Amino acid sequence: MAIIDEKVFKYPAEDECLVRRLGAGVIAAWPKLPREVQEMIFDEAKVAWDREFHVSKLPDKMAAIIRRRHA
Repeated sequence: MAIIDEKVFKYPAEDECLVRRLGAGVIAAWPKLPREVQEMIFDEAKVAWDREFHVSKLPDKMAAIIRRRHA
């Protein structure tokens, strides 16, 4: 049985502005992305490392920010 090595993307504090900008770019491009890509991004975002470890209702909040941008 193979062991799956799950990699967690971590970034130094000085790269946080870059991660935020990439996130903003993803939100802006969201409607043009194929559904399976959107689902993959959502799945990765739900388990991504962040200094705020527990965010209540995370999936709902992520969906809401996308809806607000594209309302």
